[in-house]
Formats: sequence, structure tokens, C-alpha cells
Amino acid sequence: MGTIAENVSNLRVCAWHTASLRAAEVASIDGRAGATHAGGVIVSSCQRTEAYQLGEGVAATGPEGSDVQPCGCGADVVFSGRDAVVHLAAVAAGLESVVLGEAQILGQVRGAFADAPAAVRQLGEVAIAAARQLRRETQFRSHAGHLLDRSLAITGTAARGRLLVLGAGAMGRLIAERGVELGFDEVVVAGRTRPNTTKESGWTFVPLAEAGRLAPFDVVAGCLGSGAGEVSFASLPAIGSLAIDLGTPRNFGTGVPCRLVTVAELLADEAQQQHRVRRRRELTSRLAEIVDARLARSAEDGASPVGALRSAVERVRQRELERAQRLHPEVAPETLDALTRALVNQIFHAPSKRLKESRDERLSGELAALFR
Repeated sequence: MGTIAENVSNLRVCAWHTASLRAAEVASIDGRAGATHAGGVIVSSCQRTEAYQLGEGVAATGPEGSDVQPCGCGADVVFSGRDAVVHLAAVAAGLESVVLGEAQILGQVRGAFADAPAAVRQLGEVAIAAARQLRRETQFRSHAGHLLDRSLAITGTAARGRLLVLGAGAMGRLIAERGVELGFDEVVVAGRTRPNTTKESGWTFVPLAEAGRLAPFDVVAGCLGSGAGEVSFASLPAIGSLAIDLGTPRNFGTGVPCRLVTVAELLADEAQQQHRVRRRRELTSRLAEIVDARLARSAEDGASPVGALRSAVERVRQRELERAQRLHPEVAPETLDALTRALVNQIFHAPSKRLKESRDERLSGELAALFR
């Protein structure tokens, strides 16, 4: 494992855009990413598939560049070095998501890097920590439910009549709750299993298999997971005005009987909103400053046993934090992160300070080794 500066220099990320592609296309991209980046870290979300890997002497292109193809994988965009770390932090912070500041992507990135090779995992930890810091500094007011607002605005569709939401996961519930807030007369969520919630917040639940027997709806929103497969409109009630496909792979196949909005269209519309583009750039610039500071701190920590102890303890905390979030999905990820961080800091602040003051590198190294 090289120094953190060497690892940063050799990091690359190859990324493919997957928003609103069909299942076969997404599977092809995922297969290519895995085959051409064996041993790398693959991060998949509803908008992209990305492969992170260390490679000697890698040059790369940014989103607007076109001069180098480093590994023949056919990626849509490639970053290297410090830009790759900043990009990873931006993905983890939700700055690259269709919903600015999306919270769920942070857990996906953390899970993908949990079993990465040590050198890559170290850079992942820096990026994730930087993303968390930006989220603490920034009040993100949007959530996935607001994709309903944007879809209605793009198409000039009024929030009235009946709304059908396919999928009872986190996104489906947020869309349903937003539909109630916007004033739809009736909101129905159709899912394979009833969500584990204490109340349904103004919407009703039906099993997905029974949705086709319902009365017609004005708007339908597809929020089904990646393994759901495409839904045929023949199996759904009649849809009068609008279909919103928020799935990747796509939830809806061919033969759409009304206006269709996809994630890809929402992204394209976002790119035309200059105030939104400017906001993302400002946040990414601030995030880059945080990344630089954390990389400098990690380089300093890596040279000391006390720094190694802090890194080892943080890895334990991250592992347990991920487990706690799986066991308690009802608690906001930011709340669990803040609680566990505060607890660990309280426990290890005094021992770390005394070890640093003692300058006993042998003892510090042995203590750090206990947490590996």
C-alpha cells in the first residue's frame, strides 16, 4: 500500500450513465464494468454505474473532455487523481443525483467500499467523510418526493384526480406522501409487500397483483426496484394523463398510453436550469476544499501510530453504522452518524491525546493493531 498521495495520483473512475435504460442495457454495462475492472469497486445507483480502481500513470477526461480512453472499457466519462476523489465525494453527497443532496446514495457508496482493497478503501473513507461534512454544513430541502413536482411542472399536469404509485419502498412512499401534500384526491400505493410503517400518511396500500382491478388513475409513478422487471400497461388500470418512470432499469415498457417522463428527461431539464446548475457547482467547489483538507490530514495521520489508531477505530464505526442503519431504517442516516461519531469521539479523545503526548510509538502501534 503506497502513501495516500501516491494512491490519489493512481486512482481512476470510469463511469457509465444508466438513467432510464432498459434492463438488458444496464446488465450489459454492469457486466462490462466488472469484466474490465476486476478487483475494483463498482458503485451502482439509479443513474450510473462506476468503477473505482488504482492504476499506474492513468490520464483521464472530465465530463467535457474527449482526448484519452485509459482502459478500453468504453466508459462515458473518466476521472483520475484528485478529481476522481472529488467526484466520489460528490456522488456520496448526492451532488450528482437527480435529487440534489439525496441521502440514500451515501449508504450505497459506503457499502460498495466496505470490502475494497485497503488503498482504495482509504480514499473512499476520505471521500465519504468529506461528503458527510458537506451534508452537515448544507441544508438540503429536496427529497425524492419532489420528483413528482418536477414531472408535473415539465408536462403542465395538474395535481388532481387519482395518483397510483408502483412500489412501496422509500422512494414510493415519498412520492405518495408528496402526492397527498400536493392535493391529489386519492393516492394509492401498490407494492409486493405492505411497508413497515405506523401510518400511511393519507395514502392507501394495495398488493401489486391487485392493482389492475382498480378504477382508472390520472397519474401513475413507477418506483419499483431494479429487479422488478418492466410493467405492462395492460396489467394496470387505465391511466389518463401522465406516467412517471423513476426506475433504472425502466419500470415501463413499450406501448405507453399517455405522456411519459423518465429520470433521463428530469436530468436533461435540470441541466437547462442555470440556477440549479450554478448551485451544484458551488457545492462541488466547497466539497473539493473539504476533500483537499481531509487528504492533507490523512497524509499526516498515516505517518503516525495515533493516526493509524484513529483510522482503525473509524473503520469499526463505519461498519457498525452500516449495520445499525439496516436494523433501524426508521432513523435518519445523519442522526445515526452523528450519534455514533459523538460516542466514539468521547471514548477515544482522551486515550488518543495521551498516546500522542507520550510519543510511545510502539504502544500506539500495538493498540491500533487491536482494531484491525
